[in-house]
This record gives sequence, structure tokens and C-alpha cells, in this order.
Amino acid sequence: MYDPEQLKPHFRAINTGGKRRGFRLERVFWTALEDVTRADGVSVADYISRLHVGKTGDSGLSSLVRASVMRRLLAQYDSLRARIGRFNSKTIIAACPVPAFIISVDKKILFQNSAFLMYLQTRFTGLDTVAALSNLKLTLESPLIDLIEQMKADSNRPRYTGFTIGHGERLLRGRLSLTLAPDMDDPPAAIAFVSGPT
Repeated sequence: MYDPEQLKPHFRAINTGGKRRGFRLERVFWTALEDVTRADGVSVADYISRLHVGKTGDSGLSSLVRASVMRRLLAQYDSLRARIGRFNSKTIIAACPVPAFIISVDKKILFQNSAFLMYLQTRFTGLDTVAALSNLKLTLESPLIDLIEQMKADSNRPRYTGFTIGHGERLLRGRLSLTLAPDMDDPPAAIAFVSGPT
């Protein structure tokens, strides 16, 4: 949810080019402008002065500030999407030497690596194809939605939970190490690594 306070206009007077100018921008733009100028190592006044010097056309300086900040944020977003596209969750799982899979918030296995398939096949008979996985029943000791919310709040720390996989009359128990799937957030999903038996 967005913070309604961020949409309220806020007035600031800034010295640019030897003149004191007033700007009325929504708080979200002031916050973004401060992030951009901090990353560039310049003051807000210097950043706005540079925009003023390069200004063409009839647009007001406040509009130019908004457009400039938005252009920078979109460039950062495109860069982030490109990086995530190269290192997506499926690529991470496929390259992982330990049994691992991607699990959706509704506990569906969306993707698994060959090590996970081999892990299951050595413990259960009759799992000769990926289609046979649909007969498995996966249960987690902790609700996945709670684990995902905890990881969203603190993404630097993985979460752990026990699991049970049922196939016919047989049960397999173990432990999972979980982290958020970086490219899956609607709905959210987690990368799960089998970290050992319970």
C-alpha cells in the first residue's frame, strides 16, 4: 500500500543559479530527488541548477524535476529487470547441485532441478517422469505465506522449515532452507533448498 502522505505537495525554496526559487512537489518526488542526488554526489540545488541550465521549451522547472527523477528511476528499473532476467530463479535452481525447487505461495512446485528429481526418485518408486510429481503431497511445518512475509521484511536472512512429502503410503521428511524468488512477486514464490533430514 502507498502512503497517502507521500502524495501531498510540499513546498521548498532552493537557491539555484544565484536565485531563490520555490518548488511545490509531492513528497514522493522530494524523496526520490534526494535519493538521485545522493547517488550522484551532488546537492539538490546543484541538480536543479543543472536542469535549469539545460532547460528548453515551455515546461516549468517543477515539471522538469519530476520528469528527470522519473526518467532516472525508470532507467534503474530497466537495469534491474535486465539483471534479474539474466539471473532468474529458474537459472539459479537449474545450476544448483543440491535438490532445489521453486514453490508458489499456494504450495505448488513451479520448477525443480534434476537433483531434486533424483532425490525423490531414490526415495520413492514410480517417479519416472516429471508428470508423476503431480501425485506428491507437500506439507510445510510453517505456513509459507508467513515465511514469505518474514523474508520480505528481512531479505538478508533465509528461513528454515521442516517438510513432509507424501507419495502413496510413503512419507519423506526433511528440512528446507528458503529464500525469496527475486523475479516472482505476483504471486510471490520462494526458492527452496533441501538442507537435510529432520
